[in-house]
This record gives sequence, C-alpha cells and structure tokens, in this order.
Amino acid sequence: MSRNGNIEGQAETLLDLLIGQCADLESLLVLSRRETQAVEQHDFEAVLRLVEQRASLGDRLEVYHQQIAELRLRLGEAAEPPMRSAAATRAADLAASILAQDGLTRPLLAAARAELATQQQQLTQNRRGVSAYLQEGRPGAVACDQQA
Repeated sequence: MSRNGNIEGQAETLLDLLIGQCADLESLLVLSRRETQAVEQHDFEAVLRLVEQRASLGDRLEVYHQQIAELRLRLGEAAEPPMRSAAATRAADLAASILAQDGLTRPLLAAARAELATQQQQLTQNRRGVSAYLQEGRPGAVACDQQA
C-alpha cells in the first residue's frame, strides 16, 4: 500500500473512532439526564447505578481519546479534515451538553446532601431527647425498712 493510501486509511480510521466516540457520548448524555431526574426524585439507588454505567462509558471514551490522539500525532496535517468533520463537531457539542447537564445535577446533589445532613441532626437530637426522657422517667430506688 502506498504512503498516501496508508494515510487515507488511517484518516478513515480516525473518522470511525470519532463516530464511535459520538455514539458513546450520546449514551453518556442520556445517562446524565437520567441522573438529574433520579436526583430530583431522591432516588439515590438509581443515581448509584447510573454513576456506575457512566464510569464504564467514561473508560471507553478515555480509550477513544487516546487512540484519536495517537492517530492525530501520526497523521499530522492529514488529521485535520476528519477533525473538522461533522462527527468531530458533534462530539464537541455532546461533550458540552454533558457538562451543562452535570452542571444542573451538581447543585441538586449538594442540596440533597444538605437536606439529609439537617435531617440527620434532627434525628440525633430526637434520639437524645428520647433517651433523656427514658432516663428521667425511671422511678428512683425506694428504700424500704423491712422492720417497720
């Protein structure tokens, strides 16, 4: 295969990687939106499941990123056309959308954490109050004179 054909093949591989990356980014955006909904509904078990799924996709996206970076380095200027393609633009747009969605979720999580901390403090106070009541409610020992 000639050098030009090899470069074209690698450029096509780069484009394929960008398309695969887009597919995973779209899935990640869907999961990000579901995560926001789960936080709004205080369904933290669902949040944990979604975070796990997002981590798996994140690992795959990291591999895409490394492969794309290696190909860009090898191709040099020949990598520019695929990097200006619709797939590359879509990947950038999806990444921005995911960051924006996560920006909505973060304050919701912080508010839920604060609410739970307040509830925990109230429960601790209530528990102390009940314990004190139970301690005070016990009758004291009565001394009895058995000779009387």
